Amino acid sequence: MEISVFSIQKSSRDNFENEIQEYIKMSAKFAKINDKVFFNEKIAKAQSAGKSEALRAYDEIYEPNLKGFCVMLDENGLQLDSQEFAQILNSNSQINFFIGGAYGLSQNLKNKAQKIVSLSKMTMAHKIAKLILFEQIFRALCINANHPYHK
Repeated sequence: MEISVFSIQKSSRDNFENEIQEYIKMSAKFAKINDKVFFNEKIAKAQSAGKSEALRAYDEIYEPNLKGFCVMLDENGLQLDSQEFAQILNSNSQINFFIGGAYGLSQNLKNKAQKIVSLSKMTMAHKIAKLILFEQIFRALCINANHPYHK
């Protein structure tokens, strides 16, 4: 199984990188985990120009990676418990998660997803949502492997 998390973020400084790397390391016995971070001058300029330009820039970065089973994170997506989330991983061998930039994800991109998921009804910082996603991926892998992490 291969799981990739795609995100748009300015820098990795102070973004829970140590914790995320620890979850990736712990998950390695169950699956290959990739953390794909994108940010470039074009995205920076687009975000400064406004929402529509930013969403177009995100689409350009993300569309070539729409392979396998694609899950978009969106505040209006399905809210799943950990068991339901684990079923997504249990049913697919290549899974790609997409976290939007400052303006979220375009409707065009969300229309191409197999699933749209919300981590919470609460709004949270991008870096916190990403950490929660990596923890839930590890938890789901443990659930599927009958590992005692999930109690």
